[in-house]
Amino acid sequence: MFAQDGRNFKTSGKRYQTTAYGALTSYYSKVNGSGAVFSGAYGGVMVNHKLMVGLGAYGMIPLSNGYGINSVTKEANDLRMFYGGLMVEYTFLEEKRVHFTANTLVGAGGVFNGRGNGTSHDEPWDELDGSGIFVLQPSVNVEVSATNWMRVGAGVGYRYVGGAELDGIDSKKMSAPTASVTVKFGLF
Repeated sequence: MFAQDGRNFKTSGKRYQTTAYGALTSYYSKVNGSGAVFSGAYGGVMVNHKLMVGLGAYGMIPLSNGYGINSVTKEANDLRMFYGGLMVEYTFLEEKRVHFTANTLVGAGGVFNGRGNGTSHDEPWDELDGSGIFVLQPSVNVEVSATNWMRVGAGVGYRYVGGAELDGIDSKKMSAPTASVTVKFGLF
């Protein structure tokens, strides 16, 4: 019933091929009405050059305004967000140089409002409020196979955030459309 040979395996007469890849990605979105850039990575095992199942994680580069005013600098407080979870991606027209993917991340993370950059003793990060969050992020992408082991893509999607319990910022203010760029490395 089940036999395995390298990257190929067979179940009930059907033959499958497994490969793997990793991706570095960044995307632009809005958080609390301000522009925000997220950076992250995802990757996993790919079956028959089409279906990838793995993990992904993203973190917001702190460019987004939080709520409240920093009493020292008189500027808006900073908002920080990170999340990760299960990533599933399907590739359409995988045999073509230009092809399409659809993926979804389902996971959890945290969002924090505070002040300071946290990188020096003069301005340590001072967390004012924090909350756990649920994230669902589907997207569609167009990709180009640059080489046998590298792909470059761009896409659009939507980040849905639920469960945020912060004073001044709710889940709706953290949910928004996304525009991404991705570079993948691996065996496709």
